Amino acid sequence: MGVKLFDKTWQLVAQSLKLRLSRNDVIAANIANVDTPGYRRKVLPFERIMQAYMQGQPHLVTTNPRHIKPKPWQPPVTTEEDWSPPDEGTPNNVSLEEEMARLTENTILYQATVQALIKELQILRDAITEGGKG
Repeated sequence: MGVKLFDKTWQLVAQSLKLRLSRNDVIAANIANVDTPGYRRKVLPFERIMQAYMQGQPHLVTTNPRHIKPKPWQPPVTTEEDWSPPDEGTPNNVSLEEEMARLTENTILYQATVQALIKELQILRDAITEGGKG
């Protein structure tokens, strides 16, 4: 039973890190297109995706070599459509300041997740090391 809990924790952390990296790419694309006329800001809804993941939405599994292989999972990136063109000066709905703030926040949360993972590994290492001393 403990192994399954351990596996789920690792899977959750791995999913979180993958999503943070994907979100970083989306934000970077928004920044790169800050001056592109007609570009619509892209969004990766991290919290909603993680909530669905934690609720255990089923994943496809192949049980026969003749089954069609599932495509690698891609996070759902949406386009922010609730925007009307401004009268003048702004070619799209990307704000450089807002995107930089999102990028900073995402980076900090990624680093915090990595630090938590490192701490868990240290605890596990300590438990294994101390267990061998008895």
